[in-house]
Amino acid sequence: MHSAVTWCYSLAAAHGIGLQHNSYVSGLMISPSPSDLCWVIGFTPKGRWIGPVVRAAVGCELEKAREIAATQLGDRMLASEIMELAIQQTAEYLADFSPIGIEEARVILARIYRNEVRRRRRADSRLSYRGMANELEYLSPTVDSAHALTEAELDLERVLRETSADLRVAMLLRYGSRSQWEEVAKELSKSTEAARKLCQREMNRIRKALGL
Repeated sequence: MHSAVTWCYSLAAAHGIGLQHNSYVSGLMISPSPSDLCWVIGFTPKGRWIGPVVRAAVGCELEKAREIAATQLGDRMLASEIMELAIQQTAEYLADFSPIGIEEARVILARIYRNEVRRRRRADSRLSYRGMANELEYLSPTVDSAHALTEAELDLERVLRETSADLRVAMLLRYGSRSQWEEVAKELSKSTEAARKLCQREMNRIRKALGL
């Protein structure tokens, strides 16, 4: 079967024919490729770099995504539907950035994909409860909680892109491990007062960017 599918792909490619999501060749349904799934990415002048990067990321994650759909949702075929949603959200997220590498895009894509899988599992679990309507509402976990957490992580990741590596370390020393300002100043090779102002200014920027 594998050789037949490979031959069909080769023949289609030779004639410039793209095999779509529901394509059948000699009665065999062919799984969508990364290119097939990436049709959801819009074509904008600003986002021309996004398509190739996300397509490569999908190629790296697709088989793992199918395994996750099979083990956690019980249906391997759901991977295509969920991946298309993850691709669209990843492309929308990356539209705010300068070009990034495949590995970075891969991490973001995988995180969004897994979040959608968790959301669906929680939605399915709500249907398995039995009882009165008010009991159902009380017992069911919040479907949007995992989505909100992932959105917060992605927002923070975007904001921290503008924070230099040495300043990140300094802020972790101060706000993470509660180090003295003298130690933070040593890390930044600045005076204690200058280090304090830098960290506080950056913290205020992060809070403002996150709407806190």
